[in-house]
Amino acid sequence: MNTFAEFEKDLGYEFHDKELLKLAFTHTTYVFEHKGHHYESNQRLEFIGDAVLDLVIGRKLYELAPKADEGYLSKTRSLIVCERSLASVARKLKVGDHLLLGRGETMYGGSDKDSTLADVVESVVAAIFFDSGFEEAERVILSILGETIEDAVKGNIFLDYKSKLLELAQNKGEQHNVVFEIIGEEGPAHDKVFEAQVMADGIVLSRASGKSKKDAEQNCAKIAIEEYKKLFGNKK
Repeated sequence: MNTFAEFEKDLGYEFHDKELLKLAFTHTTYVFEHKGHHYESNQRLEFIGDAVLDLVIGRKLYELAPKADEGYLSKTRSLIVCERSLASVARKLKVGDHLLLGRGETMYGGSDKDSTLADVVESVVAAIFFDSGFEEAERVILSILGETIEDAVKGNIFLDYKSKLLELAQNKGEQHNVVFEIIGEEGPAHDKVFEAQVMADGIVLSRASGKSKKDAEQNCAKIAIEEYKKLFGNKK
């Protein structure tokens, strides 16, 4: 039986209404497989959670950057609440261990899809909002996304790490040849894991894995950016 106790502990919030929490983890494929209705999935919660996240993160950025214009605030908020960022938080909270999915979705790796994980984070935020109100939802959001907010404000978050690394390597006056390679893959056809490495001037900067070749390269590039700066200096 899924009690969600471990999740609540990691989240730092205990639900009064456990059914509300269960709803936040209920995927449409699970509902349809059990001949339920669309409103018995987490989609409606996701709609509210998206709005609550936007308000909380927007207000926090407004406070942290009192002289920033609307363009900066909007772009930075988008980085913080993007699918990739929310999925990363979801993995730290082990959301995939508690997901209620249909058999087919489970078979094809649904419990580790960025889109599915991000949707659950939004749904959980809405569930907290309905369970205890805005202030408690805000507290939890700022707790689980605190590091992400800090990185975004410092300019350390990029939607495309691979492009950022290549941009660094083409700095005027000192250019370096950066090459990405897929060096391995494992697992069945429906659930493969790819391993990538990236080199600069023949020196391996990092290796990382992902559910797709693109994800593996992005994860690899994210690590490689810091290694590149250590090796060649942060010239840009």
